[in-house]
Amino acid sequence: MATTIKTLMPRIGTLCRTIAVALIAGVCRWRSIREVNDRIVARSVQEQALITAAVLGVLFAICLFAAQFGWIGMLVFFLAVIIVVN
Repeated sequence: MATTIKTLMPRIGTLCRTIAVALIAGVCRWRSIREVNDRIVARSVQEQALITAAVLGVLFAICLFAAQFGWIGMLVFFLAVIIVVN
């Protein structure tokens, strides 16, 4: 069990950081995804985790707010995420 967790955690962290980078680059259109990723990777592991957790936390909070408006709110939320990431 412990070896499975040690094997999966870096991969999960990389996937979460990639999602956070895509969202940051989508909001800051003047920066490319590669540039945002390079700036985040250059930071310490703790700062990377903090940035990733903050971005995903904000995304989760917005999701909960959109869920208050039912399925229409969730559709608008998903559409907004698709537009930001593209």
